[in-house]
Amino acid sequence: MHLVREWSPNGYDRAVELFKRGFFDGSHFYRVLPHFLVQFGISYTNDPELLKFANKNIPDDQKFDPPMKFKEGTISYAGSGPNSRTSQLFISYGSVPSLGRELWETPIGEVIEGMESIRGLYSAYGDMPPWGHGPVQGMIHRDGKAYIEEQYPKLDSFISCLVTEEEADDENTSEEEEEADEITSEEEEETDDEITSEEEADESSDPEAEEFEALDLEGTDEVVKVEPFAGTERIGSPTKKDIASEEVVGVTAGAVSDMNTIFMVSGGIFLAVSIFLGLAVYTKRRRAKFDKSS
Repeated sequence: MHLVREWSPNGYDRAVELFKRGFFDGSHFYRVLPHFLVQFGISYTNDPELLKFANKNIPDDQKFDPPMKFKEGTISYAGSGPNSRTSQLFISYGSVPSLGRELWETPIGEVIEGMESIRGLYSAYGDMPPWGHGPVQGMIHRDGKAYIEEQYPKLDSFISCLVTEEEADDENTSEEEEEADEITSEEEEETDDEITSEEEADESSDPEAEEFEALDLEGTDEVVKVEPFAGTERIGSPTKKDIASEEVVGVTAGAVSDMNTIFMVSGGIFLAVSIFLGLAVYTKRRRAKFDKSS
């Protein structure tokens, strides 16, 4: 039997609890009607709490629109009126048009394996009186198993019932979580890649870095390109005194070093010109003195 909660939540919950607690163990299929149905659900348990639970009516479940059609193996509750379901269930032997019309006849599941055994249940006693010679339900409630064994010894019964709950939903949830984790990881990796790419792009497009690369040390006119950096915390604002000092010459970072090289070259040229002029003046004076003395 495969029970489906979505079909009938109230009916499903009651049936599963009864099966789990052994309510149907050893009980008989007391109403077997070929081409119609087989009915069961009167227990021989001595547990008063379980009997009280089983005999308490449960509310009818809302039917599907249109109602589900019964077929061979469909499982539902027997009842006597609205909200009359307790513990008695039946299995349909086929597509009977009259089944499923009443409020309490809402399917809770179906037989998915062993239907040949259900079809082979002993049925010669027929329906209950006055329609047949089968057991009377009131007598089963009153006298229990002894009544069936004495009056209807050929009836078949349950031995024991084992309930196994499917874990498909949990597996699907785990798969969804794994997929979500994979997606999250991929998104994080993509985000990290984007951040790295943006950082690299920022570094490569740094206007200051571009300005450093644009420096041309071939002529002193290119010193102007350093001026935008003058006064910033990054490279300072060198003065003429700084340019001539060892402190500036000793700086080797970025444009400062390049600037110093330029200014030192310019300073060297200035010094050379000064020496040349000095020598020229000195030579001129020496020549004038020589001419005067001679």
